[in-house]
Amino acid sequence: MSIIRNKDTILRYHNCKSLRASLYALDYAFKYSDPERLVSESIHVGSGVQITDLNNKVHKFDLPSKKSTLVVSIGKASEKMLVGFFDKMSDRIKKSILIVPIGYMLQKKNFELLDEVTIIQSSHPIPNVKSAWAARKVVRELQNRKGIQLIVFLISGGSSSLIVSPIKGINLVDKKIINKLLITSGANIREINIVRKHLSQIKGGKILHWIDPTTPVISLILSDVVGDHLDAIGSGLTSSDRSSFKDALSILNNYSILDSKSESIRKIKVILESGVRCEIPETLKPTEFSSRKVTNIIIGNNSKFCRLIEECFKMRGYFTNYMGSNYGISMSDFNKIASKIINTKLEPKTCIVLGGEVTNIISGRKIGIGGRNQEAICSLLQVMKDSNFLDFSVICIGTDGIDGNSTSAGAFIAPKTIELLKSKNFDVNYYLNSKNTNVLLTKLHSKIDTGYTGTNFNDVYLFVRNK
Repeated sequence: MSIIRNKDTILRYHNCKSLRASLYALDYAFKYSDPERLVSESIHVGSGVQITDLNNKVHKFDLPSKKSTLVVSIGKASEKMLVGFFDKMSDRIKKSILIVPIGYMLQKKNFELLDEVTIIQSSHPIPNVKSAWAARKVVRELQNRKGIQLIVFLISGGSSSLIVSPIKGINLVDKKIINKLLITSGANIREINIVRKHLSQIKGGKILHWIDPTTPVISLILSDVVGDHLDAIGSGLTSSDRSSFKDALSILNNYSILDSKSESIRKIKVILESGVRCEIPETLKPTEFSSRKVTNIIIGNNSKFCRLIEECFKMRGYFTNYMGSNYGISMSDFNKIASKIINTKLEPKTCIVLGGEVTNIISGRKIGIGGRNQEAICSLLQVMKDSNFLDFSVICIGTDGIDGNSTSAGAFIAPKTIELLKSKNFDVNYYLNSKNTNVLLTKLHSKIDTGYTGTNFNDVYLFVRNK
């Protein structure tokens, strides 16, 4: 069964070999990078516990007693990760907290019947009161140390907004305002996370202050961040942090956010300036982190997902080129790279795949429906409209299944897309300028719908040509 809900509809309008192969490869990658599979396959239980990371390094731990482990699973892949952990360690678990995005449909109904699992539906991408309640619940459980020998965090993309605890002096409304301003300003995920960490009581490793330093902590992590930086994934929930209040203040200044006359921004500026003057404790620094028994282990990332796509195309006889997963770049820079791929590298029977997170800037109050992947595809329509390729596809997709404020995961270009664009005489720039790309792509039958995938490895950009 395909993870792409509208696959039959897509192929009814766009029945070309390149697109068919691309959709099959996406299904293949989703199957073999499924978070449940990744967690379960990374853990080996014998006389002790062995966990294998992405680089095949084996981390060894003592086996905890039965019913002595607290598990906190947060993020877009939280349910599947918890299922995978239960598969190997169910008899060792005393209590679990499962935090999922509102609207995510639980696939494992048996969780609802287990006394040791507390399920919290929280908010993403903008935090709300449920995000704050989730943080309070987690902190209470971390403080309740009786009978706990091991604490395990299962962390995936989306964690930053699903669990929030604003620093003293600001409230949830202030956090929502700054989050929204950062997201719409064009700030990249690294910059957003630096600000988040310095306005939080739990991010940037601060959550570890609620845990006894002698208690072992293991975090199994799926990376949705370009570069796989531990201090950025989930805003560095269980990692050390080298950024500073000064960095956070500089980011807000660079994007002219401090120019706002909002009372929330005024309060945030006061707090960050107090931090610069060392009047507020910093995030957890490497020296303090090293004194704790904390191990962070990445078991899945964008590179692994892209490599699976590449593997699938190799099996089908294509020449493949994986160009890396470090494309945390602007939309204009992405368009230049994509144009070069299309014009100089996309030979017949070729697959080129890369990953990352392209930043698009949203300005003005009147914005339509779309997201960065759909915007990228619409921008490339201009490049592809005069192409002489007979059988090709270009796909931009978010692996979490949600692109921007739409219900689509992403979109594609195939020969029929160009044919429809020309025959209907659509004005691509109109839809780009109004950020209404989903509407255009719906008319071109060129959007990809998956719903929540239950995972998040950032975005994937796939270029395929058959002839």
